[in-house]
Amino acid sequence: MDRKLFLWPFSVAVFFAFGKMNAQISDRLIQDYYQKSGQLAQKNGTSSKAGVIILNEDPSKSLGVNIVNVQQTFDGLRVYNALGKVMIKENKVISEKNDFKKNISVASQGKAKERFSEDLLKQKLNLTEISKVDYLPNVYFEKNGVYVLAKELFVSDKKSSDVWHVIADAETGEILTKDNLTLDCNFTHADSFDTGSEAKAEQYLVSEEPALAGAMSQPLTNNLLVPSNASYNVFPLPVEAPTFGPRAIINNPWDITVSPQGWHSDGTNNYTNTRGNNVYAYSDQTNSNTAGYSPSGGATLNFDFPYAEGRYINPFTHRDAAITNLFYMNNKMHDVFYKFGFTESARNYQTNNFGNGGLGNDAVNAEAFDGSGLNNANFSSGYETIISGVTYLQAPRMQMYLWDRAQTAADPISRYQYNSPSTAVSRPKVMTGSASFGTLLFDGQTVTGDLAVSVPADACTPPAAGSLTGKIAVITSVTCEYGLKVLNAQNAGAIGAIVYRPSTDTPVSMGGGTSGSQVNIPAINIGKTEGLYMVTELGNGNTINLTLGNDFNGFKHSSLDNGIIAHEYGHGISNRLTGQGYSCLSTANSAEQMGEGWSDFFALMLTTRPGDTSALARGMSTYSADQPTTGGGIRLAKYSPDFGINNYTYGRTNTVSGSHAIGFIWATMLWDLTWKYIEKYGYNSDVLASTTSGNAKVLQLVVDGLKLQACSPTFIDGRDAILQADAVGNGGLDKCMIWKTFAKRGLGVNASAGVKATANDQVEDFTVPAECNAALSTQDIKAADNKFIVFPNPTYDEFFVGNLDQSSQDVQIKMFDMSGKLVFSDARDPQSKKAVSTKGFQKGVYMVHIKQGEKIQTEKLIVR
Repeated sequence: MDRKLFLWPFSVAVFFAFGKMNAQISDRLIQDYYQKSGQLAQKNGTSSKAGVIILNEDPSKSLGVNIVNVQQTFDGLRVYNALGKVMIKENKVISEKNDFKKNISVASQGKAKERFSEDLLKQKLNLTEISKVDYLPNVYFEKNGVYVLAKELFVSDKKSSDVWHVIADAETGEILTKDNLTLDCNFTHADSFDTGSEAKAEQYLVSEEPALAGAMSQPLTNNLLVPSNASYNVFPLPVEAPTFGPRAIINNPWDITVSPQGWHSDGTNNYTNTRGNNVYAYSDQTNSNTAGYSPSGGATLNFDFPYAEGRYINPFTHRDAAITNLFYMNNKMHDVFYKFGFTESARNYQTNNFGNGGLGNDAVNAEAFDGSGLNNANFSSGYETIISGVTYLQAPRMQMYLWDRAQTAADPISRYQYNSPSTAVSRPKVMTGSASFGTLLFDGQTVTGDLAVSVPADACTPPAAGSLTGKIAVITSVTCEYGLKVLNAQNAGAIGAIVYRPSTDTPVSMGGGTSGSQVNIPAINIGKTEGLYMVTELGNGNTINLTLGNDFNGFKHSSLDNGIIAHEYGHGISNRLTGQGYSCLSTANSAEQMGEGWSDFFALMLTTRPGDTSALARGMSTYSADQPTTGGGIRLAKYSPDFGINNYTYGRTNTVSGSHAIGFIWATMLWDLTWKYIEKYGYNSDVLASTTSGNAKVLQLVVDGLKLQACSPTFIDGRDAILQADAVGNGGLDKCMIWKTFAKRGLGVNASAGVKATANDQVEDFTVPAECNAALSTQDIKAADNKFIVFPNPTYDEFFVGNLDQSSQDVQIKMFDMSGKLVFSDARDPQSKKAVSTKGFQKGVYMVHIKQGEKIQTEKLIVR
């Protein structure tokens, strides 16, 4: 039973009084700063019309400043993407940078529409049905050198999970810019999908109710309660996935300071299923984007469910275990990154913000077994903002899919069954590929019909209306996108589609392209031999009857892949922390979209295991990709500071294709930086155990950099934001180390991003600032001083000694308890990577004495 911890209406009242007063002070400081600095001055002499509004204010504990995001206005309306960032410390503006517009001239337009018709939006966005349209206040948008009045809106596609952020001419409805708020991560090599567009997730929970800036939009609860005990059988961090380690039962794993009522209460409602203040995890097998089944832990909140996987095991048999793990990981991401600054005032994801600012009512909707595709995962970050006293809010959605098992010609994945004639029934099954669009046929669903060859054969132009009614269309894969082919067949009456490759027997997983979101029939991919057999038999006048249906035995749960879940949640972090909190990491505005890189980096950081070193090259998503833990993963190379393993530099962004490849290069740089910090400051496998460990320091630095960077950042902007975070929060102590690390990968002083919208004009450079050239070698030696590193610290069952001199001198390691008793002694070769076991040791503090030649060092070690 929950117990009252303390009453808090008085403290909440004080908080809001203080918060409102603080916001007023910040507003005065900022308005005064811009008036005196002339930053809003216009070249055409219309300065009196220019102004600035505060979007949000985030008190950063790590930087010791208030970070205020602002937007330029003109004649009372926001100017699109004219954003600024102000840092305030001790009631003084200590830093400011902006992308304000200096020559605003408003074009003459006809009468602005209050709202657009849905028919117009469907036509402009190529949609067949819209579920809802949400409008923000009007903006000014630069078009051909002048500014036009435009409407900012969010359009949700009813036939898919797409949510489009749109800026459109207020008079004509012309789309001026658009981007999909959902970031797709098919987690496959680029050639596994023939297009780059897969199913996407939806957002919801929009309100347009007046609210005080900086205040919560939901009612305050009167009591803060001690959470009830709960236990979960999951793959606990840092276990990356089932191939990396076993499940374990963990009890009350929440951080009480950031999830003050645990994981199953939002302060008003107490839940016994996988729902709480930070996330609602459930299955969405019907692809309805609404809450489906979620497992119950009962009155005791005991989420211990059976789990197994194998070639002949259906993943739905262990649905409860998978959803429980998804719930666990989303909550862990919330709790861990809260400590690094992803808090309520930084627009994090919570239902109840417990009086700590922000808007609330936007916990993550985490959907397991999503019915909109396979081999995929995605995240919609939503938005929360207050403009002119009105709240605009949309909650995030995470969608996790099943993944194909490995297949061979001898053991293909079964997705079809011949029913007649008998000569077809007796044919051996062939390998098949899935579609990331259309109906997935979960829960034993099937579609049966006679086959019919599409005319035209590629279905790139629409077959005659009704020509495929009730048929399963057979289509060749050449010429155009898969999604368009199947959509055209669907519009001609087809109830399913088989797309065959005319030149190879190797099938592919089919991406939907721009049309896939409108497809609602099942589709599969097959190779040359079987496809030509179907076409030939039908061409000879024979009838073939066939059933489409999926055999999911042996498929994998992405909801058990902690690396993928961390990656997806990472999109929510990077999007909410950059600029206005939505649409600032869009490929429509910057070709150097680094979002996939931050997400990979977060996944790597949370799944790094005790004993891992820089020598261990890391592959991404080896479990879901059906690879061994040592596999190459799904990126262009493994993550490693070793150029013999990963030699990608900034210049390669000119030649790689897609946001995943570009993000991989950015994450490579961040991974290099991680190991430089660990070399200097040491390592702790628990990033929350010590803020002074190298991995905790670099994680904090990257999160702070996200908060400080500009909207639509390039690699240069990302690097500079990290340098600024070091300067503000750390006095620039690691400036040269940061420069050297980035310069190693071509992001040196003279590197250039070129034009943001151009994908192949980046220029790499390997130089560091002059001040670092002379100081760097001595600084690095002084910083490390060849100092031995004991890690992880604290430890549970083993530790390592690092940074040993590479000489012929042996290393002597001795451990003493606090009474001075010798409890361990060993001598080893300096090349040895052997761990020192602490199993059986009493919990407590020990002194580790390390000697190599004349070098002697003693370190304190905590055993937990």
